[in-house]
Amino acid sequence: WSAMTGALMFAIGFRTNRAIARFWEGTGLLHQMRGEWFDTVSNCVTFSVRAMKTKPKEVMKFRHTLVRLMSLAHGNALEEISEYQFELTTIDVDGLSADTLRYLHDSRETLNFNKVELNLHLIQTLITEAFHEGVLEVPPPILSRVFQTISRGFVNLVSTKKITDTKFPFPFVQLLIYLMLCFTALTPLVLTTVITNKLIATVVTFMPVFAIASLYYTAVELENPFGKDANDLPLEHFQAEMDNCLLMLLHSDADLVPSISPDCSMDFKDLIAKWQPSKYLLKINAQGPSCRPSAANAKTASLRQVALATGSLVSELHNKPGQISRKPQGH
Repeated sequence: WSAMTGALMFAIGFRTNRAIARFWEGTGLLHQMRGEWFDTVSNCVTFSVRAMKTKPKEVMKFRHTLVRLMSLAHGNALEEISEYQFELTTIDVDGLSADTLRYLHDSRETLNFNKVELNLHLIQTLITEAFHEGVLEVPPPILSRVFQTISRGFVNLVSTKKITDTKFPFPFVQLLIYLMLCFTALTPLVLTTVITNKLIATVVTFMPVFAIASLYYTAVELENPFGKDANDLPLEHFQAEMDNCLLMLLHSDADLVPSISPDCSMDFKDLIAKWQPSKYLLKINAQGPSCRPSAANAKTASLRQVALATGSLVSELHNKPGQISRKPQGH
């Protein structure tokens, strides 16, 4: 019984550890995906600011199309990793052109293409066309960052799908269930031979069996955190946050260039005196003026080190004429 209990505890601990790791990896990858794809749209909006003066209609058409496609791609990604347990709402899909909607419908329903890959392809096509039309006034090497963020976001999505596609090894699950059944059956027999009081024996038997079962089913619950269960990740909330961030980029003040007020102080010493955290000031004051060497003192110390090293070399050559001496350490 003791050996079996030890093996069961090891197996339960291993599965629980893997389940928590999968849970945290899943939520981390989803946040990284969202960050990369939002960065894509934010960069494109920023790169189109200069063209807003000469091609305002083209710029707004590009931005609205990009926001709708990225919202749709993010929503489709969350639906895919949840194995289509629910359908998420995205930003005004009906606002896309009839040709775009027809292509999306035929590709998904007739040809069974992947929704996310299809949306990302349309986004890259849109960005490339906007660059050639002069909507994105930015050098090509800088624009390549946009495609890199799209790619990194998609890689995070594929890594997330690894969690849903790869189940916990079935032989290991069978072993765990067998050990749990044996533990549940043998524990009362073993403990009743030691504990004579029926009430105490019942409580002492129930607690370890309950704890083992709780750990096992907690691990099962956390292994796949993408769904509608209470302990799953809030995918609908993730989509709502993404849509809210994308709508922010369509605001009329999204092209505002930040500046300072005319009456603000631009004196460095005044800013240090008013706004530097007090702990830094206390640290500097505690060290004293001797611990704050000026630039001139630092330069003098450096020249002094060079002079000492040179003098050591000259002295060595004078004492041993005709010989080539080694450079002193630290020259």
